[in-house]
Amino acid sequence: MRINELIAQPNDMDHMIQRVGVIADICNTMGNKPLMYRQVKGVINNAYKFVVKVTPEENREINGNQKNPAQQNVIQKLGIKNPVWATMEPAPGTSGPFGENNIMIPVGNYEIHHSSEVQDLGRKDDVEQFMDTYKTGWPDSSHGDNEVIVDCVNYYLINVGAFVGKYAGKKAKAILAINRSRGYYSDWDNLNKEMLKAKFGTYKDVGWYLSNPVTNYLKWMDENQKKRSADARADAAKGIDPYKDAFWNKKSDTGLSVNK
Repeated sequence: MRINELIAQPNDMDHMIQRVGVIADICNTMGNKPLMYRQVKGVINNAYKFVVKVTPEENREINGNQKNPAQQNVIQKLGIKNPVWATMEPAPGTSGPFGENNIMIPVGNYEIHHSSEVQDLGRKDDVEQFMDTYKTGWPDSSHGDNEVIVDCVNYYLINVGAFVGKYAGKKAKAILAINRSRGYYSDWDNLNKEMLKAKFGTYKDVGWYLSNPVTNYLKWMDENQKKRSADARADAAKGIDPYKDAFWNKKSDTGLSVNK
């Protein structure tokens, strides 16, 4: 099923800090609910991909899976208007076949549908026979890697790779475990899943890290960025070119002749 979605990154660092605070509050409110994960393509690869807000296209037409037309029938019978697919089980890497790995945070009035009998709605030919197995509400962690269908108009994504590899602190970086068994690196298999689930099992866990080490790190980055910009403006006002001066200083340090 193909669905168009609008992905909005923060406008700047101040906006990112503000957004992290909003998501932290939402996560803390969600408390001990187990995390949902979602792989997404199309996010611009820059510093602001860490936290994005996603809006599925309003009143979009659901395109049925050609291999399994029953998929759309199930969605309609369940009364789902804005289907977004997720899973309770994190992918083994920071990326996967459907894009980069993210923690999903639904917002607003959302509803969750799930079945212990259906792992992938699009790949189950006789899925309509399992209509009665669908339940509404938040599944527990034992739901495993069976898909979860979230009916929502907005949701946030936290990029897992950036979260554990950069913003959540030194101890969290250990979750990024390079699998050397195949002799080469793959971002499809670079996470210690058990460590990830142990450290970040609930939304409350994520909320605490967003409110503390992540926010502190972002504020430190913002202060340094603003200081560098102010220093550059001051140098420009004095007619100083720091890049040119650094080049000539390096030449002089090597003992080479410099024509001034």
